[in-house]
Amino acid sequence: MKASIKHALAFVLALSVLVTALVFPVSAAAQEEVILRVTEGEIDTYGFRSAVQSALNAAKQKATAQLPYTVVVPEGDYALNYVLRIYSNTTLDLRGVTITRSGTGNMLRVGDEDGDNTGVTGYAYENVRVFGGVFDGSFGENTIIKAFHVKSFTMDDVTLMNEKEGHMTEFAGVDGLTVRGCLFSDQQLTPGNYGYEAIQLDVLHPFHITNGRCEDLPVSNVLIENCMFENMPRAIGSHTAVHNRPHNNITIRSNVFRDMSSIAIQGLNWTNVSITKNVINNAPRGITIYAEPGGCTYLSSKLAAKGKTQSHASDAYQAPGKAGITIAYNILNAIGTSDDKYASYASQGIAVLGEKLTKKSPVDSGDESGGLPAGDYYIDGVSIHDNVIDIRGNGIRLEDVRNASVADNEILCSKNTVHTNENYYGIVLRDNAGASTVSYNVIYGAEVNGIQLDGSNGGKVNNVRFNRIMNCGKYGIGVYDMSIDKIDDNDIMGTKNIGLFADGSKLSNVRWNRIRNCSDSGIWLTSTTTATTIKSNTTVRCADSNSFGKNTAQSHYSSSSALTNFYIPWDVTDKVGAKMGVGSIFHIAPDVRPTNAIASFTYSSSDEDVAVVDANGMVIALGEGQATITVKSDNNITKKYVVSVEGDGGVTHLTAKPSAPVIILGDADGSGSVESIDTAILLRRIVYIETPYDDVTISRGNVNGDLFLDVMDVTLIQRYLANIDTPYKIGKRIK
Repeated sequence: MKASIKHALAFVLALSVLVTALVFPVSAAAQEEVILRVTEGEIDTYGFRSAVQSALNAAKQKATAQLPYTVVVPEGDYALNYVLRIYSNTTLDLRGVTITRSGTGNMLRVGDEDGDNTGVTGYAYENVRVFGGVFDGSFGENTIIKAFHVKSFTMDDVTLMNEKEGHMTEFAGVDGLTVRGCLFSDQQLTPGNYGYEAIQLDVLHPFHITNGRCEDLPVSNVLIENCMFENMPRAIGSHTAVHNRPHNNITIRSNVFRDMSSIAIQGLNWTNVSITKNVINNAPRGITIYAEPGGCTYLSSKLAAKGKTQSHASDAYQAPGKAGITIAYNILNAIGTSDDKYASYASQGIAVLGEKLTKKSPVDSGDESGGLPAGDYYIDGVSIHDNVIDIRGNGIRLEDVRNASVADNEILCSKNTVHTNENYYGIVLRDNAGASTVSYNVIYGAEVNGIQLDGSNGGKVNNVRFNRIMNCGKYGIGVYDMSIDKIDDNDIMGTKNIGLFADGSKLSNVRWNRIRNCSDSGIWLTSTTTATTIKSNTTVRCADSNSFGKNTAQSHYSSSSALTNFYIPWDVTDKVGAKMGVGSIFHIAPDVRPTNAIASFTYSSSDEDVAVVDANGMVIALGEGQATITVKSDNNITKKYVVSVEGDGGVTHLTAKPSAPVIILGDADGSGSVESIDTAILLRRIVYIETPYDDVTISRGNVNGDLFLDVMDVTLIQRYLANIDTPYKIGKRIK
């Protein structure tokens, strides 16, 4: 954990007075603040809780947005027997502090306790921060940190541990939630209880939120990054929502999840979602997003009536708007190795699941949720790309979605030993799922079909192209009652039955597919399937290589040719490389010529400190610099693709060789030289103030090489600018 990333906050703010004007000339000086230091003598005299709460109460009385307060607690280990309360415009600095719960309640809470229909409404509190510290819940049966009715709540470098039968953190009615560099570990939950999530995005209803006024405020503008979650049921998620008022603008990136007993990330009624560059190790399920009816969804009017607050959303059915969900560049390992002991969920890596209600949903007698009107609660706008998934179950599952795309994912399947009565697929779209493309995916070892496209309850897929599918238990691609425009250029091998099977479907083009070593036919279209064009497919070494079912009069290949060339089939042919952000993933998927060429490929990287590549052409960017990825066919045709890794963005495909990134030590803004503006940018990054630059990175700003951005780096750059010698190569190219 980067526990030292924000050392000496007061010093940082003092230094920023010198340089802030260089970044934003309209600001004549840095914002002032008041530091309240709790003394060891006060703690000895009054006790830890009383001494700290006294300082927080003083901040409550005097802190403003223009003059915020920071309460600093001296380093040490302390017992806490009663909740601490923090209020607006206040930072609680706990660096070097360990707090162990000795009572039974919450450990930290924003604001006062309210009734179900009395107390604050809206965003009554604002600008609350917690820096550093360890909260040891001592397995007490209550949530550790709670924040409701808040505008801007931030946690940085905080450790939360040892929780039982409750959430570690719980947020409801929060606009602007930031959790960065935090560690969450060891959360216990007995089946039948409800405190699944370490970070719970909740709804203001008394069944879920005690001592908070009932209101229909969702959680919005969420950033959770660079955190570690280990040994818990669910790390991040929601199991409550408001009808027609989704939790919105949620970014979850660059986190590590280990040993989940339920799931890493589970969303309910989320919109504008970006889940990227996370690593999930060992969980029954990886990532799932549900539409509204998937859990405890409340009518706005019911929440408003209970809280005597204002309703902000209609109770009628409204067609869903754009969800805007992106799930990309994630690495999922050992998913589905154990059972979810809290409910009977199918094992799956990534799932996005809409739901159609044919009648009004019942009202739950326990928590009063439900009562939603009948309607199709589909999820509109889903992009799942460039993920690596090691799964015992469904790799990617979509149901009742619109405008989806599933591309460039690697799915490595193993036998599921938990739910042996389930049918598991590499990729499955069903129950009225609509997608523009299912393409460029690598699928190995699916228990049933590599790709399952089931339109029996509606749905349409435009393109199924350039997928590489190996060693499936039944079909490589199975299509049922589905309309598809193109099934082109798929490479299918070693299935236990048919390579490509379609029943009751309407297909426009089935072309250039290469199918080999299948236990039955290469391609079989039943009499209930129509295909406008089915030609130039290659089937070799299948049990019945010449059986194509319908349209057998069109020409196909019964033997393969030698490879003469290959390309990388993106929107522009023959791209030569990519610009990648650290942590992003880039799939090299050869398109062979002639189209009936059967070829295999090997991949290598010239610099594995910059980028590594696996046996299926998945390139993972590890560090800034430049590497050349070499692709070599089994008959010695070779191509090279240059990847330039810089910053923390995604992937941009290039048609010309990228120039090597110019990485100058101390050059935070990437201008090519070290200037005063770089110290200002680093200071703002250290205290997590937004900058106009996305690629302020440790490799540039961490000039002393200790892997942390801190005030010492700023001081060294200032010495360089003042022509004072330093032992570091500031101002010089480092890669």
